Amino acid sequence: MAQTTAPAAGPTVNFCGLDLALTSGCTPESKYSVRCQDYQMTWMYLDYNMMRTFPEQFVQQIQKKHKHTERQPLDCFILNTPSKGFRLSYPTEAGGMAYELIAYGVANGQPVMIQLTLATDPDKTADLPELPRQILRLAK
Repeated sequence: MAQTTAPAAGPTVNFCGLDLALTSGCTPESKYSVRCQDYQMTWMYLDYNMMRTFPEQFVQQIQKKHKHTERQPLDCFILNTPSKGFRLSYPTEAGGMAYELIAYGVANGQPVMIQLTLATDPDKTADLPELPRQILRLAK
């Protein structure tokens, strides 16, 4: 009898119980971090108490680390759950700009915070790379 096996899938990462296939050019740096050619995404599982204060503290750390950081509120969805966050932009040492989306909320019952660092400023969900788009949706 011939055995049917699924084709060998590439590397995946697990986000709040969801297995996501990595796109080409992406490598998992840890169970909670992916580095790709044009972006890096990290996520942290929090508890409900940490959700109240940690995202703000985290953003303040980034603002201390990168001078001239611009900060705006971010309305978004994490796995289709309305979530909040921050949109940060700052000059890089290389002379360009970096854009960070810090989103936090509860996805599949799990409090989580996502840090997505991009070289371009995403105006809408379609501007996000393929993998983050499976997790994060911008409000507009």
